Amino acid sequence: MDFHFYCRKVVHWNLPSNPIDLEQREGRINRYKCLAIRENIARRYGHITFSEDIWTEMFDHALRKEKAEQESELVPFWVITPAEETVAIRRIVPMYAFSRDVSAYRRLIKILAHYRITLGHARQEELLEYLFTNHNEEDLQDLFLNLSPFYSQTPCHKSSRTFPLDS
Repeated sequence: MDFHFYCRKVVHWNLPSNPIDLEQREGRINRYKCLAIRENIARRYGHITFSEDIWTEMFDHALRKEKAEQESELVPFWVITPAEETVAIRRIVPMYAFSRDVSAYRRLIKILAHYRITLGHARQEELLEYLFTNHNEEDLQDLFLNLSPFYSQTPCHKSSRTFPLDS
């Protein structure tokens, strides 16, 4: 079922046994021009005057404003630059007292981060959050691989951006 037109929160009443099932569940709302993306576009560009189709024209405007020259074609239809008041897709996982779900959830998120980076998934925020929470920046320098055509001596630093899927 496609819930992405009218939902931006996923409640996991139980935890799946593997990251692929978690991705499948969350993929029901994390899709092309999903509700969270449309809400962000409307907040930023809802003031524009339009002539025929407000959504087409707002997305065209957002494409010109949000997408940098070398940026992915995912912007702004799948991903939008976070702002202070960014609307995000939320993951809600109830954790019950004395439940094994707490440790199972941590394990699942760790595996999910590895799964995403292995596939080059667009949302590696959970992996970055895990790495920066559990390791210092100096230890992480060996993990960075610079694939840019121009090498920079500037070290990588932890981003101050918010992570869209909250636990």
